[in-house]
Amino acid sequence: MQDKKKASAPCYRTSGTRYATASKEAATIIPFEGGRRAAQPERSQFKAGVMVGFLMASMVFLAVLWLFVIPTMDQAVQQAQQAASCGVVSA
Repeated sequence: MQDKKKASAPCYRTSGTRYATASKEAATIIPFEGGRRAAQPERSQFKAGVMVGFLMASMVFLAVLWLFVIPTMDQAVQQAQQAASCGVVSA
């Protein structure tokens, strides 16, 4: 018995083998377990990481400010006061 079918048309004579392979594949599929509750610890870890990063960046900023900017500005103000007292700079 020959049928004239397209190459992509399904053949229902061999459906038993397709179901057998599908059941073997279904046995190996890992079920999905609640995605929203699993993401909560990751979110809290992300928030903690952001806070630690922000605190470290602010500490570096304060260290640069304290070690370099403030002494330089104090020296610049002192030089400006000396220049104004000598009469070099007129107001």
